[in-house]
Amino acid sequence: MNIDTNIERILRLLLKKWKVLVIFGIIGVMLGYVYTSSFTTLTYSSTVEFLAYAVDTNQELSGTQQLTPQHQISNTSKMNYAMNMMPTYIELFKTNEFNMKVADELNDRLGTAYTASQIKGAISIVSIEDTALFKFTVTTTDPEMSYQIAHQLESSVPEAMSKTNSGLVNASVEDMALKPTSYENLGYFKKCTIGFIGGAIIAAAILILKDMLDVRIKSSEELSERYDIPVLGTIPDFEIKTITQKNGKKEDN
Repeated sequence: MNIDTNIERILRLLLKKWKVLVIFGIIGVMLGYVYTSSFTTLTYSSTVEFLAYAVDTNQELSGTQQLTPQHQISNTSKMNYAMNMMPTYIELFKTNEFNMKVADELNDRLGTAYTASQIKGAISIVSIEDTALFKFTVTTTDPEMSYQIAHQLESSVPEAMSKTNSGLVNASVEDMALKPTSYENLGYFKKCTIGFIGGAIIAAAILILKDMLDVRIKSSEELSERYDIPVLGTIPDFEIKTITQKNGKKEDN
């Protein structure tokens, strides 16, 4: 029996038992829903967005001065420099030193006891492609905590950048932090979909394994393929019906 025949046999088996696959898939959906609703922790996120810009102390433009082509080239170069430096600054914001400073400033302001590891674990940083914009997202189980950390970053991030690399790149707040009013999406659809696929795969594996362990010969074609011998004939199934007459009615026994 070649590989193509085996695959065809498995496909026929799965199509024949499609109801079993669907039932196991539905069970997987139910398990995914129960798991999500019972064991997933509610989280709240607050974001703050910054714009990085390079500082040129030798060439400052007043508000009334018109831009010349030379100035435009200079501004473009400064923007490119800020964009190229973004990976370096993002790594800076992931250091224990920076997060410890954020925690200390936050604790001094609120009288709390946040640690550097708590701050670091709550923060994710994304640099927006082809721009000098970057965004901090703070995610915790407490909406107030998420907001306060994000609000603290509004001052901590520009301060850290101004003290690094001789202050050649600074940051301004472009989108301030807001207190989250609802929790993050728990991902019901994703987890239920995974549950359905997982249930169907388990059902398919059981059916295939059961079929492989079944050594019975179910057809003349399988007999010929397995033992390479001709089949002279088969005995058909007969259904014998005895018809009796009683009270003018026919009864099947």
